[in-house]
Amino acid sequence: MKRRAVNRLRALDDWLLSAEGWARVEAVLADLRAAVAAGSDDAINEGLAGLQELESANRARTLPGALKTLIPAERREQRNVLVEILILDLDGPDEPPDERDTDRSAE
Repeated sequence: MKRRAVNRLRALDDWLLSAEGWARVEAVLADLRAAVAAGSDDAINEGLAGLQELESANRARTLPGALKTLIPAERREQRNVLVEILILDLDGPDEPPDERDTDRSAE
């Protein structure tokens, strides 16, 4: 699950969101960091679900409306810290595999 979280967080580099959208990402990243610190898999899943909802807004980036930008420097730094924490956790004791991370096309 943590590997999936790292992959989802790295994908933020390609998102284009309004300032309001990036503010929501800030809140989700803060929640994810708290979930990781607490070791709560359920809370991590909730945070990833929050990113999923925001991703649909990213897909609608071609729609007219507020100016959309790439990830702001502050959000990138917040994301990078969270990714580093998750990677350190991945390098620690083995965690059970997350079936959603398995590439079934190789089978």
